[in-house]
Amino acid sequence: MAAESQNVVLDASVAVKWFVPEQDSKDALTLRDQHIEGRLTLYAPGLIIYEVANTLRYRSDITETDLEHDIEALFQLDIAFIAPSSKSTAKAALTAKRLGITVYDAVYVELAEDIGCKLVTADDDLNRKAKDTHLVTLLSDHLLD
Repeated sequence: MAAESQNVVLDASVAVKWFVPEQDSKDALTLRDQHIEGRLTLYAPGLIIYEVANTLRYRSDITETDLEHDIEALFQLDIAFIAPSSKSTAKAALTAKRLGITVYDAVYVELAEDIGCKLVTADDDLNRKAKDTHLVTLLSDHLLD
């Protein structure tokens, strides 16, 4: 019997590691591969596209051709990109205020809450500030069978 697919929200700090060799890139690639294999479903707010593109844009070691290819690859992964709504944006703003984080980060936290799953991040600061929500886990701690 096949294992049931697990839902996971990921943030840009994880997705960038698919394109830039960094600490924990291997774990990020494993998460991506589990999505490709159907072992889990990756969700993210549409904001992730701009955050990844912006991070890659500032990398001096990434050529224009690489940048275009990496952005195309991000779209081809069939991640469930979730568009904002007035309700989700208001909830994110309130969460940001309550946790002392940016609205950008809170959008990911709120999406995980709405879906009922974990947010996987490589951002230690976000993990620390959102610890009490029990929604956030560090990429390095997120192990799937």
